[in-house]
Amino acid sequence: MAPRSSFVLAYYAKARVLLSSALIIYNNKMHGIRTIIKWEISRVFSNWQRAAAVFIIPAAVMMAALNIFPYLINYMSTGSVTQKPIIVANAPDSFLDYLDETKGSTIYTYVFMSEDEFITYWKSGDAVKGIENGDITVLFYKDDSTIYIGCNGNSALSMERADSFRSVVLDPYCDDLADDSGSMLEINTFNPITKILDYRTDANYQASRVIPAMLVLLIYYCVYSMMSDMFASERDRGFYDKLLMTPVSPKHIVLGKIISCTILVSGATYMTFLFLFISSWLNRSNSSTSLIPFGLMLLPGQLLAVAIVIPVTAFLCATICLNIIFSIRRMKDVIMNLQMPLIYLMADLFFQMFSGDSGILEFLIPIHGSIALIKAVFRSNFVSWQLVFVLIASILPSMLLLHRTYVKEGYIFDKRKKRS
Repeated sequence: MAPRSSFVLAYYAKARVLLSSALIIYNNKMHGIRTIIKWEISRVFSNWQRAAAVFIIPAAVMMAALNIFPYLINYMSTGSVTQKPIIVANAPDSFLDYLDETKGSTIYTYVFMSEDEFITYWKSGDAVKGIENGDITVLFYKDDSTIYIGCNGNSALSMERADSFRSVVLDPYCDDLADDSGSMLEINTFNPITKILDYRTDANYQASRVIPAMLVLLIYYCVYSMMSDMFASERDRGFYDKLLMTPVSPKHIVLGKIISCTILVSGATYMTFLFLFISSWLNRSNSSTSLIPFGLMLLPGQLLAVAIVIPVTAFLCATICLNIIFSIRRMKDVIMNLQMPLIYLMADLFFQMFSGDSGILEFLIPIHGSIALIKAVFRSNFVSWQLVFVLIASILPSMLLLHRTYVKEGYIFDKRKKRS
């Protein structure tokens, strides 16, 4: 038994030495990467203008675009920046009382007409012209049992606005009439639990048309800005060549810069994501044309999926930018080529606005798969295999692009070059 015990002890000691050596080598390698990461992040936060350009300006631009876009669509479809008033004909006293009770809880303004005034308005042909131009007309019958809504059936915006008015105003009004107590409900009382249950599904579905693509577009824009400064500008100034002369290996310099870019861009995206939810819950008027509808809410598992896919997407975008930067030497050509993926992402944004649920193969398309995943999360169609597909479609191309850049710049030994 003694020889066996001594053999086991010797084997254990040898394994311990090997493990300690491996940890020392790993720590030495990671030290260079950590140094570059700390230096790049501190460089951003040392200048408030640079920090604002990374964290505040992209979020502010995105929020402004999401809020201005509905007004542009409204102007293109109706000729008016603001929404037109709802024309209400023959409104009963119960409806007028309901509007007084809920004043301030909706964005709608009204033009009231009596039955005779509406008949004259209709016979003159102005009612039809108004509906064609985006007017919404609500007609009450005398017995209050039927309510007709008139809108332009050839306009998706007009039909969506009419449906929003029905769900936001008319349905609660009818529920009040059906209340056995005969008293008006306090509609304007803000109850978070009730609002989540009432609006979450519709709000998430409406947001899925725009927010996923806008988030990925924001990710690439931030990555493109930072990578062009970290690599292209430094190379153009000659600073990058001096950095290669430091004790940190070129591979670790590149990887450290990419990781620091990924961390910063992910943080900015998380902040923007938070702003979206805050804006949604402040939008109590719930405009039918708003791209940030009231009531956005994701469950913890859904939030975790989005939180995972954001840095993975940022890392993929960083390796794409890195490959472009090291494939082109002239600064003007680098900037122009870095902007090309923005065209693809803008096209994808408009595609998502009118597309349905994503197909299986869409999750395997780099970058587009991230949009499809976030879209599925918002629509509550998310399943775990979709995240696996997106991770594969993002991490594998990232590694290939990173390796290609290393080989091209001579940062690693390529056996194929030796044979040739």
